[in-house]
Amino acid sequence: MPVTRRRFLRLTAVGIVGAAAAPAAWTLLGREPASSGPPVLRYGQDRCDACGMIISDPRYAAAARDAAGVRRYDDIGCLLGHAGAALRSGQARGYVHDAETHEWLDAGAAAFVRSPAIRTPMGFGIAAYVTPQAASRAHPGTTALTLGALLEQGT
Repeated sequence: MPVTRRRFLRLTAVGIVGAAAAPAAWTLLGREPASSGPPVLRYGQDRCDACGMIISDPRYAAAARDAAGVRRYDDIGCLLGHAGAALRSGQARGYVHDAETHEWLDAGAAAFVRSPAIRTPMGFGIAAYVTPQAASRAHPGTTALTLGALLEQGT
């Protein structure tokens, strides 16, 4: 089918509108869904902001959000080491995954267990649970810790 002048102009107009709209669509699609709460993690793609490893295991993934934005971590120990001062001072809010359900938890309300038997990506051996009882059930003989207690212990 030959291209007429009218068809050429129509295709050109569509191309110009599409080219103008593409950056706006790209920005909207690539943006975080909210400016608060836990971020979206792309497992196998996002890198840890502390150690640079690819985040691949949702059981131990963590994040911190402050006025500057979001930082993502492959291990709860990376969160503590990299964002610990901001978490202590209240300048950042931490998020961790429940090791059983993989659901996001507010780090300030989570119960943590530290044990050499827990194999985490960077070897910190820390797992988070929704309640101290869930942590004790998952790791009998260990003591559930708060975020504050973990920050005092250091990494």
